[in-house]
Amino acid sequence: MKKYKGVIFDFNGTLFFDTEQHEQAWREYVRELCGKEVTEDEFRYCIHGRTNADILKYFLHNGLTEKEIERHSEAKEDVYRRLCMKMSDKLHLADGAYELLDMLKAAGVRMAVATSSGRSNTQFYIKRFDLWRWFNQNTFIYNDGSLPGKPEPDIYLAAAEAIGLEPSECVVFEDMPIGVESAVAAGAGRIVGVASSLSHEFLATVGGVDEVISDYRDGEFRRRLLEMTGK
Repeated sequence: MKKYKGVIFDFNGTLFFDTEQHEQAWREYVRELCGKEVTEDEFRYCIHGRTNADILKYFLHNGLTEKEIERHSEAKEDVYRRLCMKMSDKLHLADGAYELLDMLKAAGVRMAVATSSGRSNTQFYIKRFDLWRWFNQNTFIYNDGSLPGKPEPDIYLAAAEAIGLEPSECVVFEDMPIGVESAVAAGAGRIVGVASSLSHEFLATVGGVDEVISDYRDGEFRRRLLEMTGK
């Protein structure tokens, strides 16, 4: 079994299953802003995994100022967080994620997050899920505007650097093809697809995906991951 030294997680749809809330927020915001309905193809190719700046430029076209992008982004994320707060008993990390993260931390496995989420949502997640139990300000890499968004490799390169590893030494968890493309471009050693909203069958066909899981409850999978990454 090939050995790795670190694990990098995408966040939305990977550690936190919130695809439905993001989609509903974009539906509401685009309907109000543009008077149109977002199509399934637009969700798959123009929204999921992309930064808010890229999404807004798609719907409103280029020419937006940074202040306009920030204003629209925050307005959309206000809608999203409101929808998250309505999740009640579902407002938690993915099933089995707490156990997996605790296990990896106890084993001394280096971990990072590489997410397209912006600052305000990141702060929401940190507080709500107590993420500093496993990560810190250096290892939780989010969209602060300094890096190009996925599918460019930069965010995974930054996450690997943050834990002192090469991407080839890391196992990456992703739920969307655009994120997988980013991880492949970065040179990730192994990619695990998380079928939180897309089917197992579809994710298994995405180039670069080595295996697919539904969540983190499978004890056999956790054992294998620890064998691959533990000291």
